[in-house]
Amino acid sequence: MQIEQVELHNSQLRVTLLTFGASIRSVEMPDKSGVLGPVHLSLDSLEQYLDPGLNPSLGASVGRYANRIAGARFLIDDEEVLLTPNEGGNQLHGGPKGFGRCNWDLWSHEASPAGGVAKFGFNSPDGDQGFPGNLSVVAEYELIDDTLRVTYSATTDAPTVVNLTNHGYWNLDGASTVHGHALAIRADRVLPVHANGLPAGPLTPVVNTPFDLRRRTSVRAALAALPTGFDHAYEIRGASDLGRASGLPGESVALCDAAVLDSEASGRWICFRTNQPAVQVYTGNGLGPPFQQHGAICLETQRFPDTPNHPELGSAALLPNEQYCSVTELQFGVGEPPELAGL
Repeated sequence: MQIEQVELHNSQLRVTLLTFGASIRSVEMPDKSGVLGPVHLSLDSLEQYLDPGLNPSLGASVGRYANRIAGARFLIDDEEVLLTPNEGGNQLHGGPKGFGRCNWDLWSHEASPAGGVAKFGFNSPDGDQGFPGNLSVVAEYELIDDTLRVTYSATTDAPTVVNLTNHGYWNLDGASTVHGHALAIRADRVLPVHANGLPAGPLTPVVNTPFDLRRRTSVRAALAALPTGFDHAYEIRGASDLGRASGLPGESVALCDAAVLDSEASGRWICFRTNQPAVQVYTGNGLGPPFQQHGAICLETQRFPDTPNHPELGSAALLPNEQYCSVTELQFGVGEPPELAGL
């Protein structure tokens, strides 16, 4: 397998991308002293990305369905679809050969003074990991000054389900853990889950619970209040996409503020904006060598886990006459972090 690597850069950011998993390999930016440093977990060699024991989907474009599907099954048009399980009897991130474990095609790579754009393509055949329909997918990374825009688009020739996200692992200090970070989520409700990460009930208000991250909260304090760590989907307040994503790449898409991650030590921050209904907050609870537990935070904009079996959480269906389009912007900065709109 030949993994290709490309770079987008400007005076503010340096982003390295891989064809394997259409992944972010690294992001570098200055700290408050102007020293350039990494803010995303990465492995030393390209070969290490092929080892699932070393690579927990680092910066990968995961799908065909990001997150979990209970029993590796769901109904579509009243017919049962049986998927390939890879987490007990359930399916996680599209199965053992999900999109994040495949080598995509590099369609184009163009540099510009603002940064540039890279496009990756992948064709998932009918029956891939059990999913129906031939699915054509495009992942586009566009760097414009201080913002990295990630767009996923897909079309199908048969009814199917789609939920794509970027599984970035963020550590703004380059330290062993993110205990010194702070996090704010623009969400009034969170989805309770069982120990296996599957929905345990309806969306629940975060007020007066350890899940209340509506105000800037120390990650160390949040983990002290929830020692098992976070791996939960938050409903983004005001998100426009409560069902299918729509629109075409390049068209104007309404985005909502979703989260802000920052660190006083380095002075760096990231603001996330998206058209997706939820953000999965994962505090690296299962990270192991060469990393450390809580060595990063993932903020994965997406649909809710197991939505194909929970219509009350929206729809993940994609039909042949539709185009899936998920857009998330990551704005990087130094200094006082921005406040989330409406909080």
